[in-house]
Amino acid sequence: MKRRNDATYVADLDPYKRALPYVMNRRVDSFVFHQLTIDLTRGVQFIKELNRDQPGDHQYRVFELFLAALLRTIVMRPHLNRFWSNYDCWQRNDLSLNFVVKEDYTDEAPEHSAVLNFEPTMTFPEIAAIINRTIENVRNEGKDNGTDDAIDFFLSFPKPLLRFILRIVKFLDRHGVAPKAVREADGLHTSAFIANLGSIGLTDSLHHHLFEWGTTSIFITMGMMKRKRIIDEHNQRSFVDTMQIGVSLDERISDGFYFIKSIQVLQDYLKNPEKLMERPELPPPGPSEREVKMRKKAERRARKRQ
Repeated sequence: MKRRNDATYVADLDPYKRALPYVMNRRVDSFVFHQLTIDLTRGVQFIKELNRDQPGDHQYRVFELFLAALLRTIVMRPHLNRFWSNYDCWQRNDLSLNFVVKEDYTDEAPEHSAVLNFEPTMTFPEIAAIINRTIENVRNEGKDNGTDDAIDFFLSFPKPLLRFILRIVKFLDRHGVAPKAVREADGLHTSAFIANLGSIGLTDSLHHHLFEWGTTSIFITMGMMKRKRIIDEHNQRSFVDTMQIGVSLDERISDGFYFIKSIQVLQDYLKNPEKLMERPELPPPGPSEREVKMRKKAERRARKRQ
């Protein structure tokens, strides 16, 4: 039986998908990207309604709503939480995000990687509380989750020794036996990496590359929110709030139909954010490797009897 200490082996893949890593061995070979505009009109209204009853220091933001919708989408569309390693496909055991927090908006301000872990059944207020607490800790105290300390520790070694250590760590990670502490301090072992470019004034999202290091299969960039005025056929004016996002992913984790459907699910949560206040009914897990082997044996016996 195939094992990793951070994921479960996906045993029920089609032969075509199992062959993909032999044709496209690296994420850079299977890297695809898509840029789209999402409708946040109802989401903005929802945030304003919630904030009427919120203290001034604990106001919700669209950023947290978007991350909550993304997390819920990953929960309900579990293929998005997969990765390929050592020519095998794996279902991640945790639900996590990584984004960079800048202490303040100056050129000299340091940046910190924020790795956040969530439970699949969390609601929007619970998710927002974790995000807010992390951002406040970074900006007020300059504290992250230990990523900076871990990097400083490794960078203190001589360069030849550091390269040798990293080769060992990469080998251990490829075979699923890297220490948990290394993964937790590394922002490239999360379900998705988020870059909020709107926070620095970029209206358009960029296409970000994936990393060969780690196991993160999805990278999302967020542009700045825009308000547009529209006029319908009856000459009635209204406004819509939109945001452009860029999605970069490893296409080996699923297929195009699954990805497009997942984008529709994400947009549905943003148009109906009330759903994020309820705990989801989790989809059933996929079959185990043992179950798949037993099923295939039964199918072979049935074919022989024909």
